[in-house]
Amino acid sequence: MKRQRVAAIRRIFPADEPASEEQNEWAEQTEALPAPAGAGVVRPMPRRKMTLSLEDLKVALPRARRVVFKASIPYAASRLLYWLWGFLKFYAGNLGDVVRRRASTQRRAERLRRVFESAGPTFGKLAQQLSMRADMLPYEYCAELSKMLDRAATFPTEQAIEIIERNVGRPLADVFEVFDPTPIGSASLACVYQARLRTGERVAVKVRRPGIGPLIAADLRALDWLLILGETLTIIPPGVTRSFRREFEAILFAEMNFRNEARYTDIFRRRAAKQKKGVTAPRVYFEFCTEEVMVSEFVSGVWMWELMAAVDSNDQEFLSRVRQIGIEPKALARKLVAVMQREVQEELFFHADPHPANLVVMPNNRICFLDFGAIGRFTTQTRKTVRQFQHHMIQGDIGRMTNCALSLLGPLPPLDVEGIRREFEKIYAEAVYAMRADDAEWWERSAAQGWLRFMEVARQFSIPAGADTIQFFRTTFAYDAVIMRLDKDLDVTKEWETYAKRAAKEARQRVQSSMRERRRGLTDMDFMKLEEFGDTVNQLVFRLQRNIENPIIHFRNIVGKIAYIASLMLKLAFLAGAAIGIGLLADVVARRWFGRAIDWSAMLERVTQFGWVQLLVIAVILVVIRRIILRLNQPDTRLTPET
Repeated sequence: MKRQRVAAIRRIFPADEPASEEQNEWAEQTEALPAPAGAGVVRPMPRRKMTLSLEDLKVALPRARRVVFKASIPYAASRLLYWLWGFLKFYAGNLGDVVRRRASTQRRAERLRRVFESAGPTFGKLAQQLSMRADMLPYEYCAELSKMLDRAATFPTEQAIEIIERNVGRPLADVFEVFDPTPIGSASLACVYQARLRTGERVAVKVRRPGIGPLIAADLRALDWLLILGETLTIIPPGVTRSFRREFEAILFAEMNFRNEARYTDIFRRRAAKQKKGVTAPRVYFEFCTEEVMVSEFVSGVWMWELMAAVDSNDQEFLSRVRQIGIEPKALARKLVAVMQREVQEELFFHADPHPANLVVMPNNRICFLDFGAIGRFTTQTRKTVRQFQHHMIQGDIGRMTNCALSLLGPLPPLDVEGIRREFEKIYAEAVYAMRADDAEWWERSAAQGWLRFMEVARQFSIPAGADTIQFFRTTFAYDAVIMRLDKDLDVTKEWETYAKRAAKEARQRVQSSMRERRRGLTDMDFMKLEEFGDTVNQLVFRLQRNIENPIIHFRNIVGKIAYIASLMLKLAFLAGAAIGIGLLADVVARRWFGRAIDWSAMLERVTQFGWVQLLVIAVILVVIRRIILRLNQPDTRLTPET
């Protein structure tokens, strides 16, 4: 083993080899220096002639740019007034419904959708996010907001051309042979044009709307003011919207950075090509991509929403035409289940917005994903929890499904955990029975149905859902909306089981390949891992020994805090007792010497009327509270051992 390790090290770090004659000749090129006449020991020596100077070295590393926009206070205030006007119309309409006795949750939800549709791009994106937040809004509101489509009026083509030329650094004619001035798509953040490069490829050109960044920054600032005001006035429970505000801002700024979208699209495409599962994404032309412009392959095929509409309406003519090019809806539904599983369980990230307008179906049931502006990623712990949840759902183990669901919520605040558990068990019992029933509707057998009710319970008990959980639910809703409408008889649990068996088979092949490789002996990486393992063991022993000799947590520090608080309370009690004793003594003296008792209630009333006395009492209370807080904030750890 020692010989193998030495050989491995030599392969990684080969021994020094003597330089060749050419290398020596280049290194010894000297600059001729005249030697002064009669010079002794102190005289110039030959040196290598420098072809570059130190100034040619670029020391500073480039820094990654973040797409962040700023909005002035006046601009944000104007947007705030616009928002307030929209909400005023919303509440005025609700009041009118109450007066006319027509009030209902459905009417309020429809009115809120109309307000959002007329309020600009930020409201449109906000509606998309809120439609997935059943933990924050009733279901009727979520369902109504989900009807909003990301559409907007086009902006002038001249502005788009100016943006393209400014970002590419070349005239439009030097990049494109043909550029169609009419957009093929117009959304809230960008317009998409079709064109043909000078090299002949047909491409889609995505251009960010001019002025959209400052507008969204102003809207976000106004939204912050509104939500903070709502929490301050307790209209909204304090702290409920904090994480939502951060996530919403991050999502919007990420979607406006087309360079990141181009990178995600390319990574997804290359990884999908290696797996050969009939999934792809457009090719990206990075030489023309910036934060404002993205140029990618133009993809032709059948839109997923076209196929879903044909299935819903039973359009046999359309379905027979697509079958001729190898598109079969039920097989496509099964493939989408496998794609969702692979994205959630294995990939670096997943497409977080796979709605029908972002999916193109190509011949032979190939699927092309578009618009990677919204992506998500899972922690290893979340992936394990989702995998266990699906396994228990296949087995029909409702109790363990509930345990997994509770773990997805993370650390729970003090609340009725047993009550939440009972609600979750009811939800998952109904979901399991619906998936096994022959008479259940397709939407009852959807996995998203259970997650939707899960979020409603979270809202009922005021449980904040984490970002990972929200991303998973949002993706599940979007996939299920497509999958179950393509094949209303699909048993999702069987597809989960099929995927699990396929993943287990692939894992077995990887392990067997690794074992065959190690039959010839340990690999170089094995020796490195052994060395790292030995170092880890040494560190573990060292830390264990140190913690035994000097524990990390000293409970006497905690006891000291309790004792400190108790001593403060005793001091206050002593002062109060001393004051009472002095008062009793004064009362005795007054009775004996003056023959009358002291009217303590009248005296106390007169004393408390003095402002300085009130200030003194308040100051004492604040000082005591401040001392307690400072003492409690002191750490319970000791960094150095006691001497």
